[in-house]
Order: sequence, then structure tokens, then C-alpha cells
Amino acid sequence: MNDYVLLEDVADERGESPAKVGRFLFRSNCDLYLHLDESKELRTCEVKYEPLGELWTETNIVTPGHYRLLPESATEAIKRIGSVNFSIEGLIFVIKYEDGKTFNLRFGKDDSSVSIVAKKSDIDSLTPPSKYQTAPGSMYPAPPEKKIFEKFEKIKIPNKRKPHSAFVVVAKTMMKIKRGEAWKELVDLAQKSKGQTEVTLPGWGKIYLRRVRLNPEQEILYSHEQFDYDKTEKLPDGVKFFNLTAFNTSWTDYK
Repeated sequence: MNDYVLLEDVADERGESPAKVGRFLFRSNCDLYLHLDESKELRTCEVKYEPLGELWTETNIVTPGHYRLLPESATEAIKRIGSVNFSIEGLIFVIKYEDGKTFNLRFGKDDSSVSIVAKKSDIDSLTPPSKYQTAPGSMYPAPPEKKIFEKFEKIKIPNKRKPHSAFVVVAKTMMKIKRGEAWKELVDLAQKSKGQTEVTLPGWGKIYLRRVRLNPEQEILYSHEQFDYDKTEKLPDGVKFFNLTAFNTSWTDYK
């Protein structure tokens, strides 16, 4: 996928929201695409055949690749992303065959193995954000990191089996921050780690975290080793996850 980049990854590097990046691309007359990875040889979609009028018929002909979203579906995707909804259900994309024929297709239900991407050349054509100075080794400027965890990183809470439960103890009794702020700090730390960079979670210690792609504000994956996975289904060995509900329960239960 070297010629294409995930919208979320571009947003992270620019220090902007994925929806904002999507709007920039759309206003610059750039297309958005669906990336169908190679985890499935074929995917079931719905196709609209002209002889059938407005009817959509189920088909199983879509192979891995990149497919352009129609403008109205690109607009809908940007709206969904702005609401932290990464579902691709109902988004219409174009498939072109070697004989030159094109068809409009859509997914009748969501598929977590499909992501929304843009061409790297289109991303490179965007004006870089100017809010921060450019950092070496980064494609775009990055905002300064917060240091809220630093003086609590060496604290470990025994007898806690989940990282979020251990962090709750430190957040409530030592950091003395509110529940919403504590969860946001966890999400930010997961974004910094992305499953590739080891971070230190107060109350727990060294860990790898990553936000779940389809629910990035409410679900976090974690492991003691690096991992490259962003879903909650069919978790690789050693990778687990917790969500906002479990965090809220731990927060309420700890007195």
C-alpha cells in the first residue's frame, strides 16, 4: 500500500483530525479510496446493474485492491469519520475491469478489514499545517507532547491483572484527575504507542498500546510485545483489549 496512506495515519502526523484531512482532500478535488486488504480473496458486495434499474444485487467478485469512492460517498465517509464512525457500509465505490467496463458497488454491511485511504501523491500536495515547527524525521509537524505521566511512571500497583485497572488507582489517588481526563490520557498514550513504540503506563509499567481502528475513542489494544493489529476480532497471541466501559467500571469500583 506504498502509494496509498491511511487517513488516520496522515491525520496523526499532521496533528489534525482524520475528518479535517478528508475535507482538505475533497476541497482539493482529490479522491478517497477503499483499501481491501489481502485477508480475503473475495468479498461480498452489492452491485447495481443497469438492466435492473435501481435494484442492488449481491455479488462476490471484489478482490483485494484500492477502489475509488464516488464523491457523494466520500462526503458521507468524511461525515462519519467526524463522528468517530469508520463503518464503510453503504459507501459506493467504482470497480473497473480490463475490458473498460465499470460498475458501482457497495458493501451491504460493515467490514472491519476495509479501510479508507488516500493517494500519497495527493497527501503530499496538501499545504503542511503551520501551527507547529517541523520536527526532524517527521513528514509533518507534531504538537508538543504532554508530560503529565512523567513523575508517576515508576509507580506500579500490585495485584492488578489489567493495565487500565492499575492506571485507575494512580489516576484517582495520586494524579487526582477526573475520569474523563484519565481516559483521554490513555487514548493519547495508545496513539503515541501505535503498537510499535513501548510506553510506560503509570501503575502498570512498560507496555504497547494501540487504538482500535473502528472505535478509536472507546477501545484500546495492549500487549507486552510489539504488534501490528487494530481490530478486536481474532486477536493475535499476546494481544488483548479493554474498552471505556471496563475503564468506567474500574473507576467506579475503586474507592
